[in-house]
Parts: sequence; C-alpha cells; structure tokens
Amino acid sequence: MIYPSQIDKIIDDFISGSNKYSFSEMEAQIKEHSSENHNMLILKGLLEIDGEKSLSFFKDYFENNKNGTYSNLALSRIADYYYTEGLYTQSSQWYKKLLFNSKSIDNLIPSINYFINSLAVSGKLDSAKYYTKLLKNKYPNLNFNSDFYSKKNNSEDSNKRSKQNYSKESYYVQVGLYERYSDATYNRSILLSSGFLSRIDEVLDDNRKLYALRVGYYSDIQKAENIKRRIRSRLGLTNLEIVGLK
Repeated sequence: MIYPSQIDKIIDDFISGSNKYSFSEMEAQIKEHSSENHNMLILKGLLEIDGEKSLSFFKDYFENNKNGTYSNLALSRIADYYYTEGLYTQSSQWYKKLLFNSKSIDNLIPSINYFINSLAVSGKLDSAKYYTKLLKNKYPNLNFNSDFYSKKNNSEDSNKRSKQNYSKESYYVQVGLYERYSDATYNRSILLSSGFLSRIDEVLDDNRKLYALRVGYYSDIQKAENIKRRIRSRLGLTNLEIVGLK
C-alpha cells in the first residue's frame, strides 16, 4: 500500500533510479489517490509512456503549482518534450521559463545547452547570442565561449551553420531493437527518468516484428551526435546508432 504522504519520496526515488515499487503498484495507487495530492500529477507524468499524455500531466501540475516542489522538474520535462519532437520555438519558451525562474544552477547545464540550441536551430541566432551572454552574467561560473556572443563573428562560419541547421535530412538516435514490447517500454522508462523523451516504432526485420526505441528527430547529424553522447555518458549505453532519413 502506497500512501499519499509517501508520494514525494517515491518521486525522488524514481528520479534517482532507486525506486522500490513496481510500475503496476504505482499505477494502482495513482488510480486510488489521484485527486488527493497535486504531486500525483508528477508521478503520472513520469510513469506515462505516451509522450503527449505525459506532457499534459506536467503542464497541469505547473499551471496549478508554479512555485511547487516539482515546478522545475515539470518545466524541464515540458521543454524536453518539445525539443525531442523538434518543436524548437516551443522548447525555447519553456527552457527560458525554467532557467530564469531558477535560483540555482544545479542540474541545469543540459537545459541551458538545449535552450541555446533551440534558439539557434529555429533561426533566432541573435537571441541565442543575447541569452548566452545574459546567462553568463546570471551564472558566472559557467564556461561559455565568449566568441559566440561577441560582435566579431565569422560570417562564413555562420553561413555554414545555417546550411546545416536547415538541411532537409533528419536524424534520430536508435537506442535498441527489442522482440518484446515490454522490453522496449522498460528501457523507455529508463531514458525518461534521465530526461530523454523517446518513442517506440514497430519495424520488420526478416518478416519479424521488432520494437525500435528511438530518440528525436534532429535537423542535422551533429545534434543527433550530441544526444547520442549524452545518452551514453548518463546511462552507459554503447549500442547506439544514428539513423538518417531523407
């Protein structure tokens, strides 16, 4: 039996990977106590496999608990969802809320990178430079490359970056292929607990139906490489593959 008073600890344990309850136990208690604790929305969002449904839970929490215990977590998951879906304008708006509402830089480094990336990829390079400088002033201990936001910019390099960002080719990171859907969903939950939103696609291999766990679509291969490195460094996964679609 999980009691409402235990929800905060369950959420914290889930995020840290030390949770002792099974998914079925947590889902059963969510149904029983969903209206008794606003933080249940966070737990629902963490457990939900469907990305859009998960997004709705985090949005509901933030709209009603802007200063709540898990408001930053909700903001980061909302922004991460839009970033993973390639909706960079929306992701930049949510990352901005997260970064400028936070008093501490703890655990914000990936979000800062995603925020600047979102602005640059959506064609708002001047805004990316502006906020890079602003964040440098807000968090002086961060190591930003001042050449990025200085007035002396190499226009040739900027043009090269622009051509890369607007390539018609898209890329995603394939985490694994699984024979059982349950294995794919289990590994998807591991990715989610570390901040990586992913999807499960059905594929055929020699007439066998397999389940492919994939992260992203990204407009150029370097962004896919960056995500691949982050997944590998955070989770120790090595059999990661970047796939390009034309």
